[in-house]
Amino acid sequence: MATVHAAVEPSHAEEAHHGSIWPFVIGIGTGIGFGGLIVWFPFAFVGLAVIVAGLAGWLLEDARGVRFGEVTTPTEPGIFGVVSIRKLGMWVFIVSEILFFSAIIGNSLALRTRAPWWPTPGVDSPLNIPITAVNTFILITSSFTMVQALKGIERGNLLHFRLALLATLLLGLTFVSIQVFEYSKLFFEEHLTPWQNPIAPELATFGTTFYMQTGFHGAHVSGGVIGLAYLNYKAWKKDWFTPKSHEAVELVGLYWHFVDIVWIFLFPLVYLI
Repeated sequence: MATVHAAVEPSHAEEAHHGSIWPFVIGIGTGIGFGGLIVWFPFAFVGLAVIVAGLAGWLLEDARGVRFGEVTTPTEPGIFGVVSIRKLGMWVFIVSEILFFSAIIGNSLALRTRAPWWPTPGVDSPLNIPITAVNTFILITSSFTMVQALKGIERGNLLHFRLALLATLLLGLTFVSIQVFEYSKLFFEEHLTPWQNPIAPELATFGTTFYMQTGFHGAHVSGGVIGLAYLNYKAWKKDWFTPKSHEAVELVGLYWHFVDIVWIFLFPLVYLI
């Protein structure tokens, strides 16, 4: 995804090509941040600072006119003749994320088998299943509106594209807001913490696995919301996205569908089983 196409003046016949260092910087910051969570927590803030710097650099580059190029039939040899480098990069990233979430879920299940006590859903569990079920429906619906946004720009229907994209952003913001509300209720009223506390010590292992799984997913959804906000901003710029130039919409859409699918697995595992 590091390769981007530079925007040009209308008089130019061809677009210029160059690379961008900022996706690499964001990746390095992410690695430092996750490493800090495991090894030494202060490094997590260092990683966050690097991520913010990478995003700022990317946005500055974007403000200067850098954009994704036209969606055309690739002409490069090998695998790049089938799929663009940027889309291949997104698929590789998604595969790495599948491994990441598989490790988190597997670790949580292992901790669950060793926990001295585990709450029963709907009986003595502190989780609010009805509100989370509604939140799950909201997130699944956002995948539908994302598909509609892509269809709209592919057909050149800008109004359809913009409205569907805005709906996706609003649904994503709603999901994150409900999750923040749920976290505040669980933490301050139900005393569900990611560590052991004297008020509800029996929930220590459950709290650790709950926040680890839903917290990392929530962070990924928040990242997707930032991407959707970017798309919504650019969607109202004249000729920025066209039927032949909308690969950014496809890439953000792939990521958004991925976080939706992950939640379809997490919801029953964490809340219902």
